[in-house]
Amino acid sequence: MRTLILTGPDHEGQQAVARALKQSLAALGDSVLIVGALALLGPHPSLSQTRTMELEALPKPRSFAFLSAHSSFLRARKRKSLVYEVNERYAEHLRTLLKEGEFDAVLCLHRYPAEAVTHLRKTFTFSARCCYVSCDFACVPFLEETTLDHFFIADESFADAYLKRGIAAKKIVPAGIPLPADWFSKADRADARALLNLPQGVPCYFIPNAADPEAAVTALLDRITNDSGRICVVAPDGAPPRSPFVARFAGDIRVAVLAPEERLPLYRAACDILLTAPSGAISAAAAVSGMPLVHLPSNDAFEAQTARFFSSRNMSLSAETYETAAALALKLVKNAESRETMRASQQNGCVADASQRIVRFLHEGRV
Repeated sequence: MRTLILTGPDHEGQQAVARALKQSLAALGDSVLIVGALALLGPHPSLSQTRTMELEALPKPRSFAFLSAHSSFLRARKRKSLVYEVNERYAEHLRTLLKEGEFDAVLCLHRYPAEAVTHLRKTFTFSARCCYVSCDFACVPFLEETTLDHFFIADESFADAYLKRGIAAKKIVPAGIPLPADWFSKADRADARALLNLPQGVPCYFIPNAADPEAAVTALLDRITNDSGRICVVAPDGAPPRSPFVARFAGDIRVAVLAPEERLPLYRAACDILLTAPSGAISAAAAVSGMPLVHLPSNDAFEAQTARFFSSRNMSLSAETYETAAALALKLVKNAESRETMRASQQNGCVADASQRIVRFLHEGRV
């Protein structure tokens, strides 16, 4: 089977989900192509096109359907729109890819490619099954306006919300969020700390993702006295060694600033508490590995749904400010009973084999 995986924004969660699906498909001998939204702008897109894609088209994918439907209106009145230009260019390259690729399945990890595939299905015929794969514990609006064959959602509790939006029950498949095998380490905590030169006798906090990493670290440092803790934080935007973020904490022994390519699974195994923005994939990984979790503040509507999903099931603690998040993390690390209660809730809250379930459905029609 040949599968095309279309991602939206270039962030770790969607990259991880795409990689997990590719690993499971490849294990069965299937060929897989992962293509990001910016790649489908073609070679050498202008800076204005790239910014329009990142700041307008991807955050508001419904504009794809609107502008595509009214393309004649825009052309007739010679009204220029960068969003329309980006949509048209993206659709043109995707159309070529679908024609020449002879794919059996197309998996959309974001609303934007789902809208694009729907538009293309109206303009030419191709036989690939087209599916949406949720990367968050959320009900995504406007998917009911797409003509996809299946919707793989993160949890069955969201099925009613999709049904109310008009999506047929037979198309909704609760499967979980796919997680790549390379996100997990088999090392126990003591061995992981020894390998990473982290002290054995103090709490360690891991921050892989935050809207404001500096605020998250600073709030923890304000509560860690002397040398009584370590903070392992991933540098934003793959910051180089001389970046302001690295320089900000370079003199503090309590902070280890990590590059995205470092052994992050080993840091997950080494640390006691995970503090992160409520990314669906990172949160699911914490639950699968039984890692106590504190969700940091987020302005993203889908991440907010993920935070509510986890906190309502006692699988995480959720904070509205970085100061509150730091206080919750320190309280949690001192309370073994609370950590064990959270781990027990996590065991039944997320599935570890979501990517295999989706691949099995594609091959056999069952999860």
